[in-house]
Amino acid sequence: MEITIRLPDPAPPEVLSAIADLMARIGPGATVSTDTEWTVDRAVKMLRDTNARTLLFVEAAIQGDGWLDGNAYREKWGDRALRGPSQSITKAIKRGADNGLWSPDITPPFRPTTPDKEGWSKTGGYYLADGLLPIFSEALDVLRKEKDT
Repeated sequence: MEITIRLPDPAPPEVLSAIADLMARIGPGATVSTDTEWTVDRAVKMLRDTNARTLLFVEAAIQGDGWLDGNAYREKWGDRALRGPSQSITKAIKRGADNGLWSPDITPPFRPTTPDKEGWSKTGGYYLADGLLPIFSEALDVLRKEKDT
């Protein structure tokens, strides 16, 4: 039998606790799958939990229609400019999952390319995953409006 439970995002901690207790009583045959899609609200929460360098990184990817060119970005912001933003995003995603804001299985929004041919172990750039450009663009707009108020 399959049962679907829909909860507000984020789900109240007491509800999540009750579901976890129920699953533990049912045993190993029970599985839980959670929503792993990015929403504007989730993107805003994740971006709030990063830093200014990471916001520049996200903004550059949005300005590039979902592509951040590593060489051009380093040229503008310095050779070490890409050190940190992707790690900041990874840590913010983990903290959000730990706090029940989204599933621990949510896909990171940015994917690095293979290292470019001109630099040892430097990525050629980052892609924003398909369909996420409008979501992260709107999330940045929300953060800008908050900053202006």
